[in-house]
Amino acid sequence: MLNIDPVSGNVSIDLSADFSCYPLTVSSIANGASLSINGQTTVGGGTTGQGTVNVQLNTGLSAITAGVTCVPDGFIGSNVLPTGWTANLCTNSCGATVTRSVDVQNTSSTLDGNITFKAKCTYQDQTNVNLSSVRANIQSTPAVTVLHGTAPPANYCQSVSELADPKGLTPAMRQSSVTVTNGTLPGTYVDPAYTSIFGFSSNTFPAGSGDTVGYGFPGTNKSTLSSKIDRDKYISLQFRAPLDATWNQRTGYFHMTSQQNIGLNVAIAPCPGQFDNDANFPLPGSTCVGEGEFQDITWKVAGTGLSCNLVPGKTYYLNLIHAPRANPSQSNCTSSGCTFQIRNGHNY
Repeated sequence: MLNIDPVSGNVSIDLSADFSCYPLTVSSIANGASLSINGQTTVGGGTTGQGTVNVQLNTGLSAITAGVTCVPDGFIGSNVLPTGWTANLCTNSCGATVTRSVDVQNTSSTLDGNITFKAKCTYQDQTNVNLSSVRANIQSTPAVTVLHGTAPPANYCQSVSELADPKGLTPAMRQSSVTVTNGTLPGTYVDPAYTSIFGFSSNTFPAGSGDTVGYGFPGTNKSTLSSKIDRDKYISLQFRAPLDATWNQRTGYFHMTSQQNIGLNVAIAPCPGQFDNDANFPLPGSTCVGEGEFQDITWKVAGTGLSCNLVPGKTYYLNLIHAPRANPSQSNCTSSGCTFQIRNGHNY
């Protein structure tokens, strides 16, 4: 069937029937064009859920033919995003086959996905600029399965037991519930992250990043907060140092006060329950620790020298305990729990 544009006069052909009536090139594409998968039809898995699919366009042509252009025309899929399925497969001169390697990413950490590729081919008559035809909705078979990835092992310290010398502290001594009064986020938090108590600073990871877990330090809650550490327990609040470059060289501090005239031991460290340098996990600087009834510890993102230099993107813990640094398993607290105050000081 011919379609004539009443404005331009251009003529297009709807390839719905009577293929034998059309020029050989048109009927060859209409009858023979297809997409197939070379090699594996199940990819992905591992820790990333990434894989590569080799897609082949079979044009139906017997030889290189002028006037034929074939392009990707999207995809049909679930839990999958392709990379590299946009550029022309062949332009104004296509042969019998064209191959393309396409990277695919499963976007779920729990569900497998699938994808079907689509393409279309256009033939421009070489003797009449007003005559062209399109073979659309060419779909690949079979559909490709893209397995989901599994979360990679954590690349940071998760337990005081990973220290070369935990100095008598154990994972069971980590306080699981923290109650905070004053400030903008009062409440009781179970297994709290740093941002649960101190709030979430914006722009701490690059825009568009899919890796956002743990960011938000130093937080927006800059009031003086009151809380309590149970006897023979320590508090560890996990965070990641800002990765966005706008935070490089920015500094801040924590001011701590023990409210019961006993020593409070505080540290910013790579491990929970860490209050001193360790052979396995050195502290990031000399100002990362403080001990006494009153103290400040200062930090700097991407800093150098003697500061508590936080490496962008790395995981740290704000650790607090009522015990001496040299022997943190021997509590200074004589009651069931001892109170303290902390203020998060920065200008951002």
